[in-house]
Amino acid sequence: MTTPVEHRAASTEAPADVRGLPAQRPGGTSPADAARPAPPIRPVRPAVPAERRGKTDIAERVVSRIAARAAREVARVLEVRERGPLTFGERTRATLDGDLTVLRLDVSVEYPAPLRQVTEAVRRHVADRVSVLTGLHVDHVDIDVTGVVPSREEDGR
Repeated sequence: MTTPVEHRAASTEAPADVRGLPAQRPGGTSPADAARPAPPIRPVRPAVPAERRGKTDIAERVVSRIAARAAREVARVLEVRERGPLTFGERTRATLDGDLTVLRLDVSVEYPAPLRQVTEAVRRHVADRVSVLTGLHVDHVDIDVTGVVPSREEDGR
């Protein structure tokens, strides 16, 4: 009596790796890649000039909020207050004219702090952050120090 023997045809596919993917050839390509035709080469389109790509408008309110948040990042600035009498909502005012921006801020500073140094730091930091985040050119930043608040150490005496 003979036992049946199962005959398999030799596989033309490359052995699979552990994940079930075709094994890689030494050059880094699989046999399936070699059989695939190369994709057609598309011509490279010339870059569209920036002025023809479109226009991005940034609202004054957005620029004001960026400026207020940036002012709060400066050491010894305690609060960025509302600008002008009976203004609600915004804590700063930004005026935009094309890519040119003028900012006005009311800030409270910790006592005893050198006011000129703090306001110069606020001015530099706010202009830099607004310029980096929006791409607008900051012409100048007007700062009114509306309050000098004793630090917590001064209150605890």
